[in-house]
Amino acid sequence: MKIVEQSVRVLRPTSTETAIEGLKLVEYAGRNCYRSHDKIDEESYQDFIERVLMKRGHSSPLEFEDMTVEIVTGRDVLAEITRHRHASFAVQSQRYVVDDKTGDISFIKPDFYIPKEDLSLDAKTWCASRKWEESCQNEELDYKYLKHDCGMKAQDARKVLGNSVACVIVMKANLREWLHIFSLRNSPAAYPEMRTMIRLVIEKFNELYPGLYKGAPNEQ
Repeated sequence: MKIVEQSVRVLRPTSTETAIEGLKLVEYAGRNCYRSHDKIDEESYQDFIERVLMKRGHSSPLEFEDMTVEIVTGRDVLAEITRHRHASFAVQSQRYVVDDKTGDISFIKPDFYIPKEDLSLDAKTWCASRKWEESCQNEELDYKYLKHDCGMKAQDARKVLGNSVACVIVMKANLREWLHIFSLRNSPAAYPEMRTMIRLVIEKFNELYPGLYKGAPNEQ
């Protein structure tokens, strides 16, 4: 087995320049409502989006720009993130969980995880981490037993796999939907590993669209 971290990679936009072009399209679409295209210049999109669209709650023009990311996460987070509407998903099938080169199955490291060599932290959490490792190892062994010893297909052998098995998600959403997702999934009430993952997305989002996501009081 292989233990991996959650991760996020942006597929589109491919650069800050591409992101700015998207924001300029948002400005153009938004100004169409006010017929104020004559006020457009190279920098006007920033002020217009913040002062007119965001402050007035006129967020529908944000739907003209989208961001696509590749997420590596567990099946538990997958089950939650795919509940969102107005987003597109392409999800790695659990038929293809074994690495062709190493023969390993990857498992997402839980937020509570403590490495075996670290004995200085909470004893109960350390024990829980060892039990989680043991469980994942058994899942991998059982999966391979069903496939290789029992001759079962991957679609049947995967029945013994749990929520920690890593999967890759390609996800696209427009900026309005991303902001909605952030408001829900970055809340203290959110599932901790979902919150960990969405903060990785927020970090990438803020690099491309600085100042657009300001968070909310309940997200602190």
